Amino acid sequence: MMNEPFTPPLGMILRQAHIRASRAFAEALRPIGLETTGAGLLLNLHQLGPLTQRQLIDLTGNDKSSMVRYIDGLEQRGLVRREPHPTDRRAHLVTPTDAGREVLARIMETAARTDRRLAQGLTPEEALTLRALLTRFATSPAPDDSPEPGSAT
Repeated sequence: MMNEPFTPPLGMILRQAHIRASRAFAEALRPIGLETTGAGLLLNLHQLGPLTQRQLIDLTGNDKSSMVRYIDGLEQRGLVRREPHPTDRRAHLVTPTDAGREVLARIMETAARTDRRLAQGLTPEEALTLRALLTRFATSPAPDDSPEPGSAT
């Protein structure tokens, strides 16, 4: 058994890639004074516009108390503000401030530099293919949990 070639499961490969990319991005963000979660929230707000806390939780997979802390931290730094939701009195929209948009520009430059560093071992075509495949994988519907045909249950 020890001599059989081992092909790591896809989840293991994705986890290793995630760790490598996250560490590189976290290190690159250090001069900006943000962690990857705060940067990710600003990037989501840039891409999707103002969002509720619940929408941010759903997007990021963070729990409610963690999300409150992240938003509070960004708000204390003047990077986001909470505004009343126009149709739901219980909800607030999180929106970037002018200062948040300025920091966002630095985050986007940092992300682009980090992407180039991470892709150094790939040709430009391979880097584009990797991005396209990972995007498709990440945005495709989640597989159901039903057993595969012919497998034991």
